[in-house]
Amino acid sequence: MDLSLSFDNIQRAAKDFQRRYGGNFELASQETILLMPATFGQGYLRGINLRPGLDLFIYQYDLKDNLVLDFQKLSLEHSFVNLTFCLSGRCSGSMPELRQDLNISAWQTALATVPYASGTVELFKGQQITVIEIVASPAFILSLIETRLRSMPTDWKEVLHAAASRPYYHVSSTPLEITKILQLILNCPYQGTLRQFYLEAKSLELVCLYFSGLMDSLDEPSHCLKPQEIESLHEARSVLLRNMDAPPTMADLAKQVMLSERKLQQGFQALFGTTVFGLLHDSRMERARQLLEADTMTIGAIAHTVGIVHRGYFATAFKRKFGSTPRQYLKQYSKRH
Repeated sequence: MDLSLSFDNIQRAAKDFQRRYGGNFELASQETILLMPATFGQGYLRGINLRPGLDLFIYQYDLKDNLVLDFQKLSLEHSFVNLTFCLSGRCSGSMPELRQDLNISAWQTALATVPYASGTVELFKGQQITVIEIVASPAFILSLIETRLRSMPTDWKEVLHAAASRPYYHVSSTPLEITKILQLILNCPYQGTLRQFYLEAKSLELVCLYFSGLMDSLDEPSHCLKPQEIESLHEARSVLLRNMDAPPTMADLAKQVMLSERKLQQGFQALFGTTVFGLLHDSRMERARQLLEADTMTIGAIAHTVGIVHRGYFATAFKRKFGSTPRQYLKQYSKRH
């Protein structure tokens, strides 16, 4: 299904979407909430205006059919810099004058400059899509990082200075320290003004961590991993995420992506900041959290779905990750929603 949208303002865009396609629309202070119409599937979009030139968006979808959003070209003043953090699922897209496909999947972050707020986004059916986006004006981003701009390579300076007129897209793995902040945003414990302050602080922290990490990666390029090895490591991670209920052995995984077991372990530590098992374990816990929030399966079934047979171990591991047992987490989540 293809939808055409104009996105110069979150409230107008949400109202226009509701008028044309259905769904429930809510407005509270600086926050706009659009619930997905049942004909499309289930899920929501939350848009929060944090300050002039800075917005936070949270998307959680489970679609019945693939959905293509076509954003109409607006004026130059609506250009923006977009940081997209994908926690689950995958999306694709395109922008005028940019030949590469804009693909992003779980545990990846994308930096994009989007002139005229134009382009397409394709969301795929049959999967839980969870995305957090920070959308900022080019002037805001430049003012935020100007103290570090002098140390940036010339090509990155050009990208940021040309953000209002030249499209750009760069995707990278999401480091663990950023993933933790994303979880805090998804599970914000506050309401009202405190919620606004909290989300603004966490969003600014994400921006600073991303650009700081970008600079560090330029100084130390993934422990001298070769491009082909980096590609193989990303493929290994994708294999684990697709098969977390019954993952391959270390030997089989290494053979599948054509790396030695030693290089596989070293590469995961260098590129993703964790071990192969650590990434698998965190992915299982994150998927379990999402299934708990969906509230369509028993806790035992969720443990089995993510590949953990022993329910006691599952409860212990979940509590270590999120601070409460699955049952406690479900009760707390139900109260908040």
